[in-house]
Amino acid sequence: MQQLYNSKNENILIWVGDKFYPRNEAKISVFDSSVQGGDAVWEGLRIYNGKVFCLHEHLDRLHASAHAMLFEGIPSKEFIINAIFETLKVNGMKDEAHIRLTLTRGEKITSGMDPRLNQKGCTLIVLAEWKKPVYGNKGITLITSSLRRNSPMHIDSKIHHNNLINNILAKIEANVAGGDDALMLDNLGFVAETNSCN
Repeated sequence: MQQLYNSKNENILIWVGDKFYPRNEAKISVFDSSVQGGDAVWEGLRIYNGKVFCLHEHLDRLHASAHAMLFEGIPSKEFIINAIFETLKVNGMKDEAHIRLTLTRGEKITSGMDPRLNQKGCTLIVLAEWKKPVYGNKGITLITSSLRRNSPMHIDSKIHHNNLINNILAKIEANVAGGDDALMLDNLGFVAETNSCN
């Protein structure tokens, strides 16, 4: 199922760093580590009746992922919670909303792979959109992807990182085959996750 644009999102405000920007002005630097190497961690949050589902569990994983990647200047959970609820408030969102919460290693002083080039601290992005769940309760059609989930020997699967190329390629396989999503197996052939959820 393809997600569709919701016109209610045309005038949303997005938290970037430490303040709000209108949708068409919300940007990060070309020197940000997420642009330069996918060097960021993220969480997807659902909003139901004014509450963020499993908020503390998601923030624990975000923080654990950022620490595992040795980010410096990680914002406190209190700061992130405030940014989340301020974003929901300013956009009038209490239900049928989804947040893509991203924490990048931050902006580099020059391009390169060395994390020591990141000297300004992390960049927090709170992108809240009006978005119903993609799939309802009627079930979905899965294909088994030819791509395997990254082995923990290569990338620790406990780190919820932005490098999702395997998942994107698996979703393309599902699209081409007419499926809703792709089932991804691990390197031993056991079920690991789908391309869009774990």
